[in-house]
Amino acid sequence: MPSTTQLSELYRPVEDELSLVREEIANLWTDVIRLVNGKSDGVQPVGGKLLRPAMCLLSAGAIGAKNLNRYVSMASAMELLHMAALAHDDVIDEASLRRGKLSLNAMWDNHAAVLGGDYLVARGIGVLSSYDSCDVIANAVDCIRQMAEGELTDFGRGLNGYSLEGCLNLARSKTASLFAVSCSTPCVLRGGAYRDDMHTFGLNVGTAFQIVDDILDLVQNEDILGKPSCGDLIAGKRTLPILYLRDRLDDVDRNRIDSMRGATLTDADRAWVATMLDTTGALQQAIDVAREYSNNGCNALECLPSSHYKSTLLALAEFVLVRGS
Repeated sequence: MPSTTQLSELYRPVEDELSLVREEIANLWTDVIRLVNGKSDGVQPVGGKLLRPAMCLLSAGAIGAKNLNRYVSMASAMELLHMAALAHDDVIDEASLRRGKLSLNAMWDNHAAVLGGDYLVARGIGVLSSYDSCDVIANAVDCIRQMAEGELTDFGRGLNGYSLEGCLNLARSKTASLFAVSCSTPCVLRGGAYRDDMHTFGLNVGTAFQIVDDILDLVQNEDILGKPSCGDLIAGKRTLPILYLRDRLDDVDRNRIDSMRGATLTDADRAWVATMLDTTGALQQAIDVAREYSNNGCNALECLPSSHYKSTLLALAEFVLVRGS
């Protein structure tokens, strides 16, 4: 299972620029806390893997950019949009933990958390405006639209309206769209070269990321996840691995899965879910789909010249599949 240390090794080609991203994000996060609390004393650094900003910077290098400092603000904006989406998701899911810390809605309330997410979106778009490019802004706005459309469609679908294609469409719009924009937006500043290829890479790897995320929700423990496991079952969601699992269960076990919606699960319940996912073959089926998406993303980079940036993007596509959290 890849460790944080191994991810740091993958980030080595852009480690200096990522340090600047962390600094920008920390300053903006401090602003959010100060607006509500009136002070920022004791604010903990924002966690997370920084996958999206890292992929933004690596993509810039892979398409031939020499000065990656030019893309630091762009990379920071991608993380801000991600953080905003998480803040809104936690309100929708009534989640109290995020990355092992209190979510904004638990720290304050839903009202403040929604406004905090909106504030992060505004700051992210403001950061991107420094590039004086309508295309850069349009890329980000279109991504935000896709993310919202995905959630709205999911809400309108209802509990019994789920399908394989519906799950994949949600993964593409809710998660993969930001990966795609993170990878393709640097191309805008270089005349659009490789833009479609980088977008395809990000979209496929982002879809694989979400499928793995949905798997980990069912099989990983809270200490590693940073939030309670089986949250999707409790929320009544129909993710890809849950769909595969339900299809392979008999009526009794399927009813047991469905009865977990809104319930308080025991450790035994969670262990049973993980076991059934594995023994029915649903786990491997979901992993195979994720790998197919990851491979499709890697194939999109074949046209790029060889470089350590390209190699690292390919390695991150593999990391997405084998990560533990």
